[in-house]
Amino acid sequence: MKEKFEFNPFAGVLEEDLEQIIVPVFDIDAISNQIECTDSLAIEFIGKQGRGKTTHLRYLQKQLNSYPIFLLTKTTANLSNILEHDADVVFVDSIHHLSVFERLQLFKAKRVVIYTTHWSRKYTCVLINKKYYSIPFKGITVAVLRSIIDKRLRLASNNSIHIDDVFVNNDLQLLIKKFGDSYRGILNYLYEQYQ
Repeated sequence: MKEKFEFNPFAGVLEEDLEQIIVPVFDIDAISNQIECTDSLAIEFIGKQGRGKTTHLRYLQKQLNSYPIFLLTKTTANLSNILEHDADVVFVDSIHHLSVFERLQLFKAKRVVIYTTHWSRKYTCVLINKKYYSIPFKGITVAVLRSIIDKRLRLASNNSIHIDDVFVNNDLQLLIKKFGDSYRGILNYLYEQYQ
């Protein structure tokens, strides 16, 4: 079966392929409308590592691509780069790499900040009276996992392979039992199986 794939279906995904593999946890039109029509707003994608926050952030930014995305790490967390950008809406991955003081500056300076976090930043928003909206990334169902895996298999095989050719529901239930709601854990495991 592995030879029927053009690439490992569980490898990282290119920006242009995001829309083909994502199963959104939110209504894209509703979120986009909130972003465009609100004077001051912070939207957080909250959850543990590996739950799909960054994938969803990249997906949403791709839909609203006139606004920049900043992917922060310990070594690239530079608030001035974000503040110097003239956009009033910004996407920030891993906002926890900024200090509390820096987050306050960011929330004051930008009309809308959409960000990923492991811990809620609600109180930072409350301090400056910024409207706050949270989207939790927690939990997993066989149906959603099935859809994600099916989309990845189809992308890697140019739609010639369907999930029923490779998996049964019991396989998916066992993956959830082993990895819980860690999509990253499941995909990393499947990546190794298809190497």
